[in-house]
Amino acid sequence: MAAGAALDFVAGTKPQAPLWMRRSGLEWAFRLGREPHRLWRRHLFGHARFLWGPARQAADGGGTAGALATTGK
Repeated sequence: MAAGAALDFVAGTKPQAPLWMRRSGLEWAFRLGREPHRLWRRHLFGHARFLWGPARQAADGGGTAGALATTGK
């Protein structure tokens, strides 16, 4: 089980992002700004890998739903 930064937040060793950033889904940007030397590779390559799947699926015509619609199954 992974805890991520939760243990650091509970222990008080690292600050958590402001509430508005957490609610907006931008906590990753706050953490990247606080520790760029440690997190830049993870965010650059991890986000690119995550975005590649939906982009490829859209280029293929919508993925499984598009394939089922065109084959008539």
